[in-house]
Amino acid sequence: MGDSMVDQNSPMRVLVTGGTGLVGRAIEHVVKEEGGAREGEEWIFLSSKDADLMDMGETQAVFLKHQPTHVIHLAAMVGGLFKNMRANLDFWRNNIYINDNVLQAAHEVDAVRVVSCLSTCIFPDKTTYPINETMVTE
Repeated sequence: MGDSMVDQNSPMRVLVTGGTGLVGRAIEHVVKEEGGAREGEEWIFLSSKDADLMDMGETQAVFLKHQPTHVIHLAAMVGGLFKNMRANLDFWRNNIYINDNVLQAAHEVDAVRVVSCLSTCIFPDKTTYPINETMVTE
């Protein structure tokens, strides 16, 4: 995945994993509704219905199908604070599988660039509501 191999004349095909999540939908809105895509770009927004990214075979198949030149990786196993607390090992392992599979599949199709946007949440132990970023301390 290096810029030295980019053909500037070839069309850019952007694959967005987690395309039906909060950030994926926002990107889709900008691309489709606000003219955020450049001429010649193709944008593909995946959902979990398109492929189980925890499964390497399904991940490879969807990448081979779409042949992305660029990937915005937003997909993750999510479930909220209490579900994460109850099954934190499952969340960690499944997200590792997803991330590893996406990076490997992107490499296999010679994607030029992968941008991964992963997230977490934190909650202060003792706080008042509403919470804002100034309430998080070291």
